Amino acid sequence: MSFSALTSVLLLSAFTQSTAGQTEIGGLSGSHTDIPRWCGKPYEAGSPNFNPGGQLYPPKPLPSSHLQLTVQPRYSIYDSSEADGEFIVDVKPPHDGWQQEFSGLGGAEPHGQLEIIISTPGSKVPLATGAMSLGRSGQSIAFDLGSLRPQLEPYQIDVTATKKHGWRSVNYTTNTELYYLPAKGTGSTVKVDNLNGGMLVANNATHFKFEPILPFGFYTSCSGYLNNSMANATAYRDLGFNAINPVCAYPEGDMSSILGELDALDVWYQYDMRGSYLNLSSVAEQIPLVKDRSNLLSWYTADEPDGWQYALNSTRLAYELLKREDPYHPTALVLNCQNYYFEDYTSGTDIIMQDAYPVGIDPHFSRKFNTTCNTTYGDCGCDNCMGSLSDVGDRLDTFEKYQSWLGIPQKPLWSVLQAFSGEKYWSRDPTPDETFVMLLLSFNHNAKGIMSWTLPTSQTLSHAHSSMAKVTTTQPVVDFLLGGDPTTIETSNQGSIDVAFWSHGTQKLVSIAHTSESDSSEQIKIELPFSASKVAMQPWGSLNWTISHHHELEVSRLSGYATSIVILDTN
Repeated sequence: MSFSALTSVLLLSAFTQSTAGQTEIGGLSGSHTDIPRWCGKPYEAGSPNFNPGGQLYPPKPLPSSHLQLTVQPRYSIYDSSEADGEFIVDVKPPHDGWQQEFSGLGGAEPHGQLEIIISTPGSKVPLATGAMSLGRSGQSIAFDLGSLRPQLEPYQIDVTATKKHGWRSVNYTTNTELYYLPAKGTGSTVKVDNLNGGMLVANNATHFKFEPILPFGFYTSCSGYLNNSMANATAYRDLGFNAINPVCAYPEGDMSSILGELDALDVWYQYDMRGSYLNLSSVAEQIPLVKDRSNLLSWYTADEPDGWQYALNSTRLAYELLKREDPYHPTALVLNCQNYYFEDYTSGTDIIMQDAYPVGIDPHFSRKFNTTCNTTYGDCGCDNCMGSLSDVGDRLDTFEKYQSWLGIPQKPLWSVLQAFSGEKYWSRDPTPDETFVMLLLSFNHNAKGIMSWTLPTSQTLSHAHSSMAKVTTTQPVVDFLLGGDPTTIETSNQGSIDVAFWSHGTQKLVSIAHTSESDSSEQIKIELPFSASKVAMQPWGSLNWTISHHHELEVSRLSGYATSIVILDTN
C-alpha cells in the first residue's frame, strides 16, 4: 500500500493500544534501526549508505545423490463432509533452479522409482502408499479420510520415500501437517488448493459445498466509501467484484454493519488487521467476532511488514494464533520489498501478495526525498523496480523463485495492482490499457487473486478492473486460470509480448499482453508449443487472432498495450 496512506490507516487501530493485558510484538528488523529506512534501506538525504541485509540467495548445489522431497495435502484443510483426500508429492533434484548454472558439475540425473509410505506417528497401518518416478512433480496419492477422526488440531504426517538400487535401498524422509476438521454448519470454510494455487469456499450460499473462487476486488476505504452508503457495497458487487478488503478499524466505526451487508450480498472479504496484528491480545479479541461470519475469506495480517521492517517473528506469531483459533480460514499478507527477509515474513502466511507499483515512478531518483535509489539506498515507490509494467510479472516470478530456493511447497501468489497516484512517488494514475496489461501479466505469472489499491479510485479505473473481473472470475476463463499453472510461451524475437497458456479439457487458453506502448507495424506470429485447429472464442480483446499451420497464432498488427485472451480448440 502507499506510504503515507498506511500511516493514517494505522492510526485507525489506536484502540488496540489500550487493550488490557496486551501482548505487543516489538522490535525492528535489519541494522541501523535508529534512522528512517524502508526495506532496510536509508532513504533520507544525509543518511549513511549500507547493505540492508536480509537478502535471499540461491542455495549451493548438493551432490547428485541428494533429492528434494516435499509432500503436502492437496488442500490446506479437509472437513468431515468429505470422504477422500490426496497428498501431493514432489521429488526433484536438489535445488532444481540451479541446474543451468551448475550443469558443468557432472552427476547423472536421478532415475528409477520411489516407494512412498505416508502415515501418522505411531500408526501400524499407513494412511497412504504409492510409487512415483524420480523427478516427477505433482504426483497425487489418494487416501481415505474415514480412517481419521475430525479434530481442530492438525495431524502430524510422516513420509518415507524409498529408492531401491539392486540389493541396497536409500530412504528419504520428510513430514507435513494435515487438517481434517469437523464440518461447519454456519459461517464459512475456505481452503487453498495446494496443487493449483486457487481457493475453494463453502457457506450457506453454496449449501456448504466447496466451490472454486478467483478473488478479484479492491482494498476499500470504510470512511471514504463503505461507510458513506451501504448502496456502495451493492454497486461494488454489481461491478463484478467477488472479493474485497475493507480497510477499517474494529470495533470502532460501523464495521459490523459493513460485514453484515457484505454477507448479505455474498461478497467475500479479507479481514484486515494491519493496525493490530502486532498486538496479539487484540488479535485474540477480534477472532471470535469475525471467524463465524458467512463470507469471511481470509485473515489479512501484515501490510508490507518488510517495508516497515517489523519484527521478523511478527507475522509468524500472529499466524500461529490465527491458525490455532480458526483453522477454517487461510491467512494472507502483502510484501513490498523485492528481497528483504522474504523467508521470515512469509513463514507467517498461507497466501503471498505482491504490490509492485511501477506506473509514474522514477526508479532511479526519489522525487520525494531528493536522493538516489538503488539496491542499498533510497525509496522510489517501487523497490528495485525498472519503472516498467513488467515489474508486476517480474515480482511474481521472483517470489516463486524464492520459494523454490527455500525448497518449500509453493504458496499461492496474488497481485495488488496500482489504481492510484500521488505522494510524490507516482506522477499519474495507470491508464485503463496499462491496467489491463498488469492484470494479464499477473495471471500469466501465476497470480491466483487480484486485490488492487485502492477504492475509491477514478471511475475510469474502477470500470477497467470491473470489465476484466467479469471475464476472469466467470466461466469459461476461470476454469482455465484455476485448473492449473500457466505455461510461458517464449517470444524471443518479440520481447515486449508476454504470453502464457493454460489447459482445460481439449482446449487451451492463451493470454497475450503487449508491455510496450508502441504499436507494432508488422504481423505478429506466436509459435505455439501445441497443435491447435481453430480459435474457439475470444473472451477478451478486440484483435482478430487466427491459427496458421496449426502451430502459429497470428494477428496483423499489435497496438501499444494491447491485451487478448483467446481460447483454442486443440487437435
